[in-house]
Amino acid sequence: MKKVLCLLLLCSGLAKAQTEDLNADYLFSVDLTRVIDDKLQVELRTPAVTQEEIIYRMPAIVPGTYEVYDFGRFVSDFKAYDRSGKQLSAMPLDANSWKIFGANRMERITYTVEDTWDAKMEGDRVFEPGGTNIQKDTNFVINTHGFFGYFDGLKRRNYQLTFRRPADFFGATSLRHVSTNDNKDVFASPSYMELVDAPIMYCKPDTAHLAVGGCDVLIAVYSPHQLVSSKFIADNIRDILMQQKEYLGGTLPVKKYAFLIYLSPNGYASGSMGALEHSYSSLYCMPEMMPTYIGPRIRDFAAHEFFHIVTPLNIHSEEIGDFDYNNPKMSQHLWLYEGLTEYAAGLVQAKYGTMTLEQYVDLVTGKMYGAMRYKDDLPFTEMSKGVLDRYKDQYGNVYEKGALIGLCLDIKLRKLSNGKYGVQELMQDLSKKYGKDRSFKDEELIPHITQITYHEIGEFFRRHVQGAEPLPYGEVLNEVGIVYKAKQQEKKLTPFGGLALAKAEGVTGLVMIDLGGANSFGRQMGYMDNDVIKEINGQTITAANGLEIVKKLNAEAREGDKLKVVVERENEEGKKSRKTLKGKLVYVETVREHVLSLAENPGERQLEIRKAWINK
Repeated sequence: MKKVLCLLLLCSGLAKAQTEDLNADYLFSVDLTRVIDDKLQVELRTPAVTQEEIIYRMPAIVPGTYEVYDFGRFVSDFKAYDRSGKQLSAMPLDANSWKIFGANRMERITYTVEDTWDAKMEGDRVFEPGGTNIQKDTNFVINTHGFFGYFDGLKRRNYQLTFRRPADFFGATSLRHVSTNDNKDVFASPSYMELVDAPIMYCKPDTAHLAVGGCDVLIAVYSPHQLVSSKFIADNIRDILMQQKEYLGGTLPVKKYAFLIYLSPNGYASGSMGALEHSYSSLYCMPEMMPTYIGPRIRDFAAHEFFHIVTPLNIHSEEIGDFDYNNPKMSQHLWLYEGLTEYAAGLVQAKYGTMTLEQYVDLVTGKMYGAMRYKDDLPFTEMSKGVLDRYKDQYGNVYEKGALIGLCLDIKLRKLSNGKYGVQELMQDLSKKYGKDRSFKDEELIPHITQITYHEIGEFFRRHVQGAEPLPYGEVLNEVGIVYKAKQQEKKLTPFGGLALAKAEGVTGLVMIDLGGANSFGRQMGYMDNDVIKEINGQTITAANGLEIVKKLNAEAREGDKLKVVVERENEEGKKSRKTLKGKLVYVETVREHVLSLAENPGERQLEIRKAWINK
């Protein structure tokens, strides 16, 4: 499962900041050498407060996870003290908030934090890249929103974090170092928004550095059995970062970036793996496996995450720029934040050399199939606004249809500009107009894009992004000499009856997924959704060898061949048993959807637009 989530946590506009005292500091301290019952104590020397009462908050949600996680539920033993050391009255208001009385006399607060990775409590489990990990003397994943909060109205004050650590530990982060010695680090952040946009990983160091387009890129890896090194990761992502540098014009909009990579030998409680991207870093939680398995997946994730240095860092709406961590409003532009980011992550690999045009066409086909799982008649902007609640189950479409919106927009721009202008140039222009400290109004973005491009682009958005009309695949792809067929009748041998096969974290074998109903052969065999394939014709299937065995079977299949598949099936009571399914391969009439092929004799105009679009 590709579960890539995005923290859209940025500096907000300047207007509100004028009412806050930027000279006052939050002074936090955490002692990583004093872990008690898998918990850490946090102490805060508070900024000066003039009012009698004030509310301290932990975030209920961090944008991009699209889940209300209530990070305050991992906090206990909350106490506030005055300057004489006398405890002040503090009353919990909800899972994430405490009202402190006598706040004008307050000097410090303390509380205990339990990590989210293995906490046993009510509520949704936190997806690990957005959570916290406390492993005494071993590893600490400090997503700062899980440890540190803010006072109402004071999110823009300066933050300083002091960590006491084991002498042989290193704290990898994009945060600014104030000082460090043998057992202590001090970091600083100008606001809460930038603080929670910068995770920290503490462990014995395994780090590497890359210089990319004027940016110092840090790679920090925790691999308990040392199966994967930071040097291996650096070697695997170097070319994709260089390609992204070229895509962005030769230089990067950030001077420092950190890849923080945690590899677990035992999987994760959420059952997922993936990454959480930030403006200046990204945090990865993946299985600890052999480098040959990890390498391609890190590349896939990194290709997406790294592009978030463009959006939402330099292009974001007011809903994102001044995010409300406890009562958030969502932007309608997930097609921009996640869709165009996912689109660019694939395009850059084809445009700058590591992916052939044929491979890229296969990638696009996969996106089309992926989008079939979601509501195509739901306007994308409407889905984005309601993604926290009524359209929560549609979020995954940002990586499928969102990327396809980017594809259609890019090719239409290339056509209208005779190849001179595309999404690549559009993002650069939007970055110049807005930038890190200037948010756009949500309802004004599409009109502005229409103004600086073409009337036809506004019509595209109105019909296919703000409206419910399907994306015009055939029309758009024809402009670059790619033939699109919505459906195509064909006869083929289907050893797995039209069901999809996938790897799943913690599962030995391949999981069968019914995306649209088994065909006649699949029904004859008796395949069922969520069957786990354990054996094929006597060969044991594992996550490592399964797809290769299936690929070989599909390539060598002949009509009349005998097929024996052993599956593990779970009944309604949750009991698992093995079943042996047998049959002989026969040709089946199938309808293949979203069929793409390269035109045999593309015209000169098509080739010109294709060259400008994808450099092929």
